Amino acid sequence: MKKIIPVILIVAVVLILWIAARATHTFETFSSSSTSNEPTYQPGHVIMASRFKKPDYGTFVCFKQPNGAIWVFRCIAKGGDMIEIKDAKVYLNGKLLDEPYVYNEYNITARQLDSIRGYVERNKNPTHLLSDSLNVISLTDSQLKEYHLNLKPHISPKGLSNIDMYGDFKFLKYSEDNLGPVKVPENSYFLLGDNRHDAMDSRFLGFINKDDIVSTVIN
Repeated sequence: MKKIIPVILIVAVVLILWIAARATHTFETFSSSSTSNEPTYQPGHVIMASRFKKPDYGTFVCFKQPNGAIWVFRCIAKGGDMIEIKDAKVYLNGKLLDEPYVYNEYNITARQLDSIRGYVERNKNPTHLLSDSLNVISLTDSQLKEYHLNLKPHISPKGLSNIDMYGDFKFLKYSEDNLGPVKVPENSYFLLGDNRHDAMDSRFLGFINKDDIVSTVIN
């Protein structure tokens, strides 16, 4: 019995420290439950984060929704930055961002899709049917080259507003692929999911206030 007591005490201390770390966001873990950040984070991927790491360009940040849920997206711009999206390409302060990790959508024929079926199954590229002979596939720039494809991007036209866009963006007739330029307010961030056509991010939520950010991903 005497040998068991120290073990119980150690377990209790570890548990208390773990609960305290979670409650204060000192260190916490999340299991990715959506496809919004594919291919970087697949559903089920364990994400580790800490409030001691500050949001920076390219980092994933965890922020609190009004209902208490924690969402995770990549930091693209900070307060004072100018952000613009042109034909699904993102520009920060007038400079095109290099984003090799991002999924964009491309139109692909059924025949082309069959020719790369092995790649698609191995890398789990999302696809969906657009018409009887045309599909849409999500690919990174590197995968587009690896698969030896010359495809037309599937892009929402400029001036064709998406009704789900954030209020001001919708009023200005922005779409998820053509937005801005807009200036990020001070003490705010512009966040995007890596799966650009499957992410309810700042294009739809608006700018994320720094007070709503609880931690930054460290893995």
